[in-house]
Amino acid sequence: MRVFNTVNTDDLNSEEAVMHYWDSELIRKLYFLPKRVTEEQKESFLSSASYAAVTGQLKHMMETINPEKECLDMIHAFEKDTGYVSGDAQLYLILGCGTTTIYTAEYEGKEVSVLCMESLHGSTERLKLLLAHEYTHLVRKAVLKKDIFEECIGERLAAEGIAENYSREQVPGRNDAEYCIVHEDTVIWVKENLSWLEGMTDMHLEDASLMKDLFYMFADIDYPVRSGYVYGYLAVKHYLERNHMQVRDILLTDWHEILRQKA
Repeated sequence: MRVFNTVNTDDLNSEEAVMHYWDSELIRKLYFLPKRVTEEQKESFLSSASYAAVTGQLKHMMETINPEKECLDMIHAFEKDTGYVSGDAQLYLILGCGTTTIYTAEYEGKEVSVLCMESLHGSTERLKLLLAHEYTHLVRKAVLKKDIFEECIGERLAAEGIAENYSREQVPGRNDAEYCIVHEDTVIWVKENLSWLEGMTDMHLEDASLMKDLFYMFADIDYPVRSGYVYGYLAVKHYLERNHMQVRDILLTDWHEILRQKA
């Protein structure tokens, strides 16, 4: 893996400095265009009470550690644990405006990973949690040679569940909402309505018709958005516990096998 830190401490000195950084072509292509971040969201972040705290935490973090080295050390530890390397994957560390955490984007004709450093809240544990999640996606996508995000609901549930449970293994002691990157209310709802979710999705695991409803932040549905992340997390956790395994044992396991044992 190659890591590119696009932020320096000078970018955090003032609102003007942040805006200048955001106006760069690189950040526009990596973040504002693919995530459809609006001018209103920029202004809301800059005017929020948390802005100074977030940038202060990030500035302190960057003065305390070498972000590129920290990321590479963590990725190498994951590779040693699982036996799978991340290859020529690229990771960009950026400053966003609090709209997301870590994701895949297309840049210069290549899929790259993007980590919004404001989402770390100055915590290296949070960095490890998010990197563990992304690492499993990189490996599963590269080795299986398929689109793990859009191919079908079954694959997406397994891929997200594997990622979230690897975060749980690497950074134990957090609550389920942190591993799934959702609100606590969403976790509670999914646990209380798991049978309904299973029934709703069973006939659609082989297709992608429910992808937006289960995984998209802005889905137009009458139940909590991103519920699929929690469903996948619980299904994979159940599979691991039932078979006395760890994520490294199932990193490339076919989704049919994992979801077959979800009940």
